[in-house]
Amino acid sequence: MLTNRESTETDGGLKQFLVQCEGCSFEHTADDRDEAMAIGTDHQQKTRHEVVALEVPPALRRA
Repeated sequence: MLTNRESTETDGGLKQFLVQCEGCSFEHTADDRDEAMAIGTDHQQKTRHEVVALEVPPALRRA
């Protein structure tokens, strides 16, 4: 699973990730990198699909 590794210091350390599957419509949000990795790895093991986790910019996060 791919995650974007660049850290941004402008958000005070709070990060949210969107986990998406490239082989089906699976999509899930996660509150940190470890949770995103766990969600993505679990889906990938079950389906053998490629999964990507992207950090959601602070401006696009839901309050």
